[in-house]
Amino acid sequence: MNKSALITGGARRLGKKISLALGGMGYNLAIIYNSSTKAELKKTSADLDKFGVKYKFYNCDLKNITKLKATISKIGSDFKKIDLLVNNSGIIKKVEFTDITEKLFDDTIGVNLKAPLFVTQFSLKYLNKSKAPLIINIASLGGLQNWTGYFPYSISKTGVIKLTYLLARRLAPKIRVNAIAPGTIIIEGEEKGTPQKIDVTKIPLKKYGSPADIISAVKFIIDCSYLTGHVIPIDGGRLLNN
Repeated sequence: MNKSALITGGARRLGKKISLALGGMGYNLAIIYNSSTKAELKKTSADLDKFGVKYKFYNCDLKNITKLKATISKIGSDFKKIDLLVNNSGIIKKVEFTDITEKLFDDTIGVNLKAPLFVTQFSLKYLNKSKAPLIINIASLGGLQNWTGYFPYSISKTGVIKLTYLLARRLAPKIRVNAIAPGTIIIEGEEKGTPQKIDVTKIPLKKYGSPADIISAVKFIIDCSYLTGHVIPIDGGRLLNN
């Protein structure tokens, strides 16, 4: 296959699931992480070893744009080209409007919105070396709905959706750009890391999503070569409640 994918936040939680899915599809992987532990990296490595693909971890605080640029340059040197970029890293914190701090706002915007923009900018010359380059942004249902308990997060994810539209228009016809907007996704064994769940009865399909649902959307976007500039909600129909 000889295809390479860059994924931010790809060492744990949903990002890890996406990394494993891509590894299973034969992608070589450049994985950017920040706060993942050595144990998490070791476990992800063991899981990726099963696929026999090339992979490498790169530690980088996405808020540090200077270091981010150097990291992408190193990835370009190591992998030569990027066929698929997945902007996955994110910060989500429930907070009352009156309790929002400047640091929380800046950190959330920095990781969730500013980083995808600059990761894409710095990756552009490596994406252009691919025959069919693709970008997938992980947005959120919170960018489409009004989640008043998550002001910084929802604002940032709304920005990611607009960024997706702008990039799709700007980078066509060479590079396709789409986004996935997950609703409540439960990762087995990591339920404590899941933000407060909406009452399941308020979801038309009466169930929460799983990483497999997101992986299905990732594979669909990869396979559908006539798709660009779209945001796909994976939400069990929750958006219908708007």
